[in-house]
Amino acid sequence: MYKIFLLICIAGFFAILSSTMSKSPTLPLYAHSLGIPISEIGFIAASSTIIGIFTNIVAGRLSDIYGRKKLLLLSGFFFTSAPILYFFAGNGFLLAIVRAYHGLATAIFTPVSFALIADIYKKDRGVKMGLFSSSTLYSRLIAPSLAGYLITFNGFHAVFITCSLSGLIALLLFIKTPRIEEDRRRINKSFGKGFRKVFSLPLLLMLAIINASIYFGLQGIETFLPLLAKDIGIDPFITGIIFTVEMGVIAFLKPFMGIFSDKLGRDKPIIFGLVLSSLGILPMFFINNIYIIFLSIIVFAIGVSAVTASLTPLASELVEKEYYGVTIGALETIKDIGQAMGPIILGITISTIGYKISFLTISTILLATLILFKTCGKY
Repeated sequence: MYKIFLLICIAGFFAILSSTMSKSPTLPLYAHSLGIPISEIGFIAASSTIIGIFTNIVAGRLSDIYGRKKLLLLSGFFFTSAPILYFFAGNGFLLAIVRAYHGLATAIFTPVSFALIADIYKKDRGVKMGLFSSSTLYSRLIAPSLAGYLITFNGFHAVFITCSLSGLIALLLFIKTPRIEEDRRRINKSFGKGFRKVFSLPLLLMLAIINASIYFGLQGIETFLPLLAKDIGIDPFITGIIFTVEMGVIAFLKPFMGIFSDKLGRDKPIIFGLVLSSLGILPMFFINNIYIIFLSIIVFAIGVSAVTASLTPLASELVEKEYYGVTIGALETIKDIGQAMGPIILGITISTIGYKISFLTISTILLATLILFKTCGKY
């Protein structure tokens, strides 16, 4: 079992390295080099998230019925082949299609991988899912710098080839991953039953709302904090360090938060994390220097690590083993909705009431989900 876990963590590192390098900072720069208008770039970037909304839950259910390895192999094929297609995307429409195709890779890989970990670990599920998540977060940390280096010194072709090779490594590791032998004849192969099971669980929907609110905040901050920082005279290089620190804190703490979740119960880290993440946003209202931004982001990141380390293990524990995939897929689907809505809603509020009060919107949403979880989230 440990061999499977180790292989899936290493494969996850290379898979997410591939997808992140193609996106940040590559996608907007590549689109600009093709002469695509700025007004279209946002929609192109969103295409992979939109495809994920519809794919996560379907991929999870397919893995319940036909096995995890088949779906992992399919995601590996997408990770390997998608980067090559960027060479043939000569306009905004084709680039959006390629991004959507590439988005299938992550949308399949994420819920199926977590479901596989849920299959093989019951006792230490929190820490194992935390370690796996950290392996993908570390690749997200280095991917922008590596992609930027390759673009600067070798051009876009070097980035896309590297992405494809990284995806190929993930695919080869998926091939090497042992298949878990299960009697799937007893699993009900109805898609409808899996979906009905998921959406009949109020606590699962509550967890999905919490997940969506966390990623609403993460994506909203990632999109608009650089603009606020620029307005108060903070150099873009420093802003990049801020986000590196944020992601580093989450990646480092997630396994430890998983241990706490395994030992103390799932609800305590969720409550603790929602309180911290909500409080972490509040200093943004008084923002006037770099130190407040760093303090705010670090507190927010600690809260995010605590919440997300408990959500997926708890979701998997609400259902029987034959529904792990569709359950985690539903969690990811609703998360993607929150992630997509963050920049949209904050963009509207910022244009009407300004940056500082708009950031309080994130804090208010997180506080509201905390109250909702405390009121309705008993299990």
